[in-house]
Amino acid sequence: MAKYTIRDFAKGDQVYHLSNSKLKMVVVEVLTDENEISCRWVDNDGRTQSVRFITEELGKTDDLRPRLKTITKI
Repeated sequence: MAKYTIRDFAKGDQVYHLSNSKLKMVVVEVLTDENEISCRWVDNDGRTQSVRFITEELGKTDDLRPRLKTITKI
């Protein structure tokens, strides 16, 4: 799992909190001066939630996807 800095995040990135990889969120604002990322998601009741996180709390959902190895025959 990669560690990210504020420069690694952009509006629209799909992220998750490191304590709960099943909850997927979307970056809606990058607050560089505060070193925080504002994320939004829809909870199980259909309500929109929005919370700010520090970068050390977040991972990118691409990190959760299995990596495929290519096997070549010689």
